[in-house]
Amino acid sequence: MQPEDKNAGGIGESVISGEVSQPLEQVNEQTTFISTQQPQSVIIDPSTGLPQNILIIQEPSAAPKVIGILVIIYGSILTVLSILAVLGFSYLTDPDSELYLKQVADSPTLLYVLTGVSILCYIAQIFGGALMIQKKKLGIYITWLALLVVFIGDTLLSLSYDEINQNDLGTTVNLGFSVVCSGICCLLVAIPLMISDNGMEDSFKIL
Repeated sequence: MQPEDKNAGGIGESVISGEVSQPLEQVNEQTTFISTQQPQSVIIDPSTGLPQNILIIQEPSAAPKVIGILVIIYGSILTVLSILAVLGFSYLTDPDSELYLKQVADSPTLLYVLTGVSILCYIAQIFGGALMIQKKKLGIYITWLALLVVFIGDTLLSLSYDEINQNDLGTTVNLGFSVVCSGICCLLVAIPLMISDNGMEDSFKIL
């Protein structure tokens, strides 16, 4: 009879129970291998203070919508005021009125034409503001063109009717003031173009 192997029963029991024992030397080698792994270094971007290779998604700027709303309000107010002014032009041509102006009474056609052109330009500004709300650069260009035409009309009006400039500043100062105001308006309209993430389209399609 052969002597019974004491380890045979232990291995069988381990296999039956689902446990596999490993030699101590192999376990030590694996443990040593795991412990010697170095953690990966993370590089911080000094400009953002965040780890590199991280994509930051920002929402487009709301400047086009804000400026577009302001342009619509501005154009709407001036349209209403211009229509009211046309209704009051009869007082400028009535000799019995305190607002009578001889230059206007002698040649009222130019005043009506320039005022009508101005009303059309203000309506164009409203349309341009609506396009700006839709994030279209075409709205900015239309507003710029309307402001330029209004400035030219104001210049012709000041040069043609001296009696309208009934203040001590004179025609030259009034024209300079008109240039400054028109320039400021153009710069305000151009604010969306100065922002990198404005989200505006370069398309010239209206719809």
